[in-house]
Amino acid sequence: MLTTMPCAAATGARAATHCQPRRRQAACGASSDTQGWRMRSGDVSASFTSASSRVSLSSRRAERGPRMPQAAEAEATGSTAGHGESSIAGVGESSEPLANPVPTPRRAVLGAVAASIAGMGMGTWSPLVVFAAAEDAAAEAEVAASTSSYLAAAAVRREGAVLITGANSGVGFSAAKLIAAQGKRVVLACRTEAKGIAAAAAIREKVPGARLDVLPGVGLEMTDLRATGDYVRAFQDSGIPLDVLVLNAGIMAVPLGRTEQDHELHFGVNHLAHFLVQDGLMPQLRMREKDTGERGRLVSCSSIANTLPNALDVTDLDWRRRGYNEWTAYCASKAANVLMTDEVARRELTVASNSFHPGIVTTNLVRYILPDLTAENRDPTAEKKTSNGKLLAKLGIRGADEGAKSHVWLSTATEAGDVSGRFFIDPGVEYPGATRAQLVAGGDWFLLTGKEPLAAQLRLPESLFDWRTQANAAALWERSVEMIQPFRV
Repeated sequence: MLTTMPCAAATGARAATHCQPRRRQAACGASSDTQGWRMRSGDVSASFTSASSRVSLSSRRAERGPRMPQAAEAEATGSTAGHGESSIAGVGESSEPLANPVPTPRRAVLGAVAASIAGMGMGTWSPLVVFAAAEDAAAEAEVAASTSSYLAAAAVRREGAVLITGANSGVGFSAAKLIAAQGKRVVLACRTEAKGIAAAAAIREKVPGARLDVLPGVGLEMTDLRATGDYVRAFQDSGIPLDVLVLNAGIMAVPLGRTEQDHELHFGVNHLAHFLVQDGLMPQLRMREKDTGERGRLVSCSSIANTLPNALDVTDLDWRRRGYNEWTAYCASKAANVLMTDEVARRELTVASNSFHPGIVTTNLVRYILPDLTAENRDPTAEKKTSNGKLLAKLGIRGADEGAKSHVWLSTATEAGDVSGRFFIDPGVEYPGATRAQLVAGGDWFLLTGKEPLAAQLRLPESLFDWRTQANAAALWERSVEMIQPFRV
């Protein structure tokens, strides 16, 4: 998947840190602190090494050739406690600088190449690069060829991943599959490592060669903030660049229950755990803009159920004072999803932050209310040909792949990176603001446009979003930070 070029001119039995082309020896000093990190992608294991290294290249001045620039310092940490260590030859060793070589006019070529590499700003994905100065054309060609290979590998390393929570079932699984089918790298953040591995295998059956990652030895357990923090830390340690964070996992209409930290389950899983994930990974999302010029993306799966009046109470997020209702609790948590992305949009100029309604999707999410419509009890492909299947489609009930359309659009479409702080009900379709034709086309025929009789007098559908205020978003943010504080990474 990702390759690391340890040294520009090292081949065969040469020492990787000290490249020694013919006649002259390169002047280079390198020190590094290297840690190994092993990642499992499905049933495939690969070893990656990231290094914190400083490379200096020097030469004589003026009449004997141009001075080679100093390579930029690259820093990275890549270890997960308890998961073993590995290394790649040539990375992670240290040595004292050798004597300066006698420069030649050809050093100008090498200097230009080194300047180009240093100017790329490789950040945490810069491997140890050592350029050899050579007098003869053969050795110089060897350096150029190796440098070309390094640049090609660097372009691959710059492409970050799309991390999807709850990627082992339902619309999360479909989103991972469809995004991987576009050639994107996808991190499957599932409740256990085993679920992630099984999901990776299932996706590869549909998308051979899919670029999938499952973090080893850790799962994203969202009923326990301590375990959630462990997953965030493991991802940070992995060194994987993050382009898009999709907050998809969730529960719906479950009986009253509490998380390990005694938060109501809908609030704790659907909002608070995801709040901790985005809090810990926001620095990685910001880096995308710095490294590529494109904004990072935060995508949150909400629901049109967030419009239930009086569901959200920012003074009673854990249902201590109010009488519990599983539907109201679910709707409140979905409103919290929108408020969080709205607040991120206000705080983070380099991150596009949006939420969306996936539609009425018959996945395992509905197991408590419509058990006969869960994905495991249905064959959506065959169902489409039946009269009942056609009726369900007309009613706006979607299968998982169709329900993942907005996941995919917000994660990958160029135009989706230009908007922030929006709530979508279909790719490119905001709500309120959708036309009747757009609602019918998307299967959301039951929603109001504002053109209906008495809609204007009742301020519909705008009044359904009266909870969506900056004051509520700020209050929710403040309370959420207080609740996750002991577990922040």
